Amino acid sequence: MPKPPAPQPEFFVDRSLGRHIVADAIRALGYVVHAMADVYPDGEDQRVADTQWIADADERGWVVLTKDERITRRADEQAALAASQLRIFALGTQRMTGPEMAERYAANINRMVRRSRTQGPFVDIVYPERVERRWPK
Repeated sequence: MPKPPAPQPEFFVDRSLGRHIVADAIRALGYVVHAMADVYPDGEDQRVADTQWIADADERGWVVLTKDERITRRADEQAALAASQLRIFALGTQRMTGPEMAERYAANINRMVRRSRTQGPFVDIVYPERVERRWPK
């Protein structure tokens, strides 16, 4: 009997990626996407602490997309990540437009989906043609 296919991940798009362009690009590929502004409405997305959304995304089993690869360098966020099972895919550069960020994630969607099937916590950096582990080393 063939093994049933693994469920598709649901993605959480951090505020650093904007509200629409990246989220819409991933949705167009057929995935469920939760933009931070939708999860934390009425401006709460701009106020919610990183440690809180890390805990919330982890609790829901979402895969996180962010531009903030520095998340592994701050003590409180690193502790929250270490206590989670979160799988994060971050961009390795801050200097990209919305369409460039969307293109980078779309080009690597299959790699991210495969990697998201492994247990977290981890932070992988998404480059133009590869995805590489940043944390833990």
